Amino acid sequence: MASSSSSDSGRNAGTLASRTSSALAAASLIPGLPDDVATVILCLLTFPDQSRLRATSRAWCLLLSAATLLPLRRSLRLPRRHLLCLFPTDPSLASPILLDPAAPTAWWPLPPLPCSPQLYGLANFAAIAVGRHLYVLGGSCFDARSYPLGQPSASAAVYRLDLANSRHCWERLPDMQLPRGSFACAHTPSAGGLLVAGGGSRHPMFPSNGSRTDSTEWYDATAQSWHVGASMPRDRAGCVGFLARGAGDGGEDEFWVMGGYDGYTTLGGVVPNDVYCRDAVALGLWSGKWRMIGDMWEEGERRRLGPIASVSADDGRITEVFMLDDNNVFRLLLSWCL
Repeated sequence: MASSSSSDSGRNAGTLASRTSSALAAASLIPGLPDDVATVILCLLTFPDQSRLRATSRAWCLLLSAATLLPLRRSLRLPRRHLLCLFPTDPSLASPILLDPAAPTAWWPLPPLPCSPQLYGLANFAAIAVGRHLYVLGGSCFDARSYPLGQPSASAAVYRLDLANSRHCWERLPDMQLPRGSFACAHTPSAGGLLVAGGGSRHPMFPSNGSRTDSTEWYDATAQSWHVGASMPRDRAGCVGFLARGAGDGGEDEFWVMGGYDGYTTLGGVVPNDVYCRDAVALGLWSGKWRMIGDMWEEGERRRLGPIASVSADDGRITEVFMLDDNNVFRLLLSWCL
């Protein structure tokens, strides 16, 4: 069986390589090697190397283009390749960078967002990957001349970058209906859509000078439009979200929103202090209704939810959720995984 798959892959690679060569009337891809072998070698290049080596020749540029390379990798049954993208706190001042785990020492810078760092800075945005696309949504805009004392304003802007394009550039998409920063965001399984919930515009030094919302929106990538969803049970900003497949009743997919803050109090009647949420809520993607999940920790155990990372299986089901709390790592026990 393995031998048959290998021969089929070789024929596919050889066919595509021969088409590439004949189409360009060029010499062999790698001198001294058959084109089918050279094609497999080029398919195994890391992402940074692909980007650098496209300029080697017309044949390499064609072969290493997304339109050729992605179908070829599938025909060769090569494993899916995941990329890690790190965003700076302010993407208007520094570029996001990509890391291919196959080349852990090779970082590839992406273009910065089309902002104006001399006028304003962007923080508290949401970044999410959907297939070959990177999205950056919302955030809080600060006047660069008065940061961090100035009053921030929430942004509704949405940008998308297609990693499959040879020339990486950010594309402006339709704005969200409500400007927001520090909000929950997740990818929906249908039509490459997005879900956002909560958020607002939080001042880094004075919590009372911020806004909070309970609104929910979802983005239809096919129609390229935003639609209003059911509001959360209460205002919540600074929260995190993820898609939990089959977590609801009857195996319903749910959008989980955890943590955040819903108000503020004062210490000694003078110093403003956020009131953090200990509970989580979930939106059923079929029913369109929110349900309460309950508290995630006991009173006095910790002040707020730490950074969250969710781990999913091949079918997209969330299997584990981890939280960083100071120097400790905690795991959330998920009932549908027990």
